[in-house]
Amino acid sequence: MNEDEIRTILQDMPTSVYGFCFHDDDGTPFVVLNARQSLERQRKAYQHELEHIERGEMYDPDYNEYGGCEK
Repeated sequence: MNEDEIRTILQDMPTSVYGFCFHDDDGTPFVVLNARQSLERQRKAYQHELEHIERGEMYDPDYNEYGGCEK
């Protein structure tokens, strides 16, 4: 997966959430980062979510880390 194909969204969320990833109906991956977190925390969260995308976990209907949004 090429990083240029990944859409990134900054969204205000509770500070307990760093970010999450999902894909749309076409399979396009999205990473949502918490706009309330520091730039450093956003970078770490982006890398973490990128790892999920690279491993294909978000396409696995049985995969569910932490039961929902991640810390």
